[in-house]
Parts: sequence; structure tokens; C-alpha cells
Amino acid sequence: MQKFSFLKLFCSALLCVLCSLTPAAFANSGGGSASASAGGAATAALEPFTVNLSSFDRYLQVSVTLQVAGPEVAEKIKAVMPMVRHNMIMLLSGKESSQIQSADGKHDLIEEIKERVNKVLETKEKNGVTDVFFVNFVIQ
Repeated sequence: MQKFSFLKLFCSALLCVLCSLTPAAFANSGGGSASASAGGAATAALEPFTVNLSSFDRYLQVSVTLQVAGPEVAEKIKAVMPMVRHNMIMLLSGKESSQIQSADGKHDLIEEIKERVNKVLETKEKNGVTDVFFVNFVIQ
């Protein structure tokens, strides 16, 4: 039985990794992209994250787009992308699945992401990351 669980977990993780290796991921090796949305707000799309959650029996695959105060903030995020990704990985991998499954848990996570990224940018919310959008959010 334990062998079957390990095989199932291994296959799920492998599938997750293979799904993240899309041509778009290779085309954008800088870690994210910056653009202006139709509404005029600038955004910075981060490459997907796949992390083990703190209980180690589950993992999270999440794609995040950051809404930022302006295009210059999106460019600054690109410049400090390794620090942004590190902070995101540390934040996400420290979570239990039960903390982030509910809508309230996701809203709390959004606030934590804004706080962490703005700290990396050394700015306040109104001049940095103003909102966080989950484009994909899978706990397995």
C-alpha cells in the first residue's frame, strides 16, 4: 500500500513538472513578464511555482500575476526576480494545505504575497504590488 502511495505521489509530481515545461515557459526564461492589461493597470506575470507544502504529503502548483502601480514597478520586479521567487517559495512551502484551501486562506495568502514582494521592492503597496491574481491554484 505504501509503495502505491509513493508511486502515485511520484507520478503526480512528474506530471506537474512536465506540465510546467510548456513552450511559453522556455520562451520566457527571465522568470516573468510585464505588460499592461486592457484596463490600463500594469501587471507582472510570474512563472508557475510548484512547491511541497509544509506537511510534505501535498504540493501546491500556483501561477501568479501581480498587479503593480506602474510599468516601472514591473521592470523592477524583473530585475529582482530571483529574490521575488525565493520569497514566494519560502512563503508557499511554509503553508499547510488546510491554511490555503478556503477562500479566506487564499485572501490571507494574497496579502502575504503583496507584503513580501513589496518588501523586496522596498516600497509601500500603493507604489508597488497593489493586487495578486491566482491564474492557477492546485493542491494535490
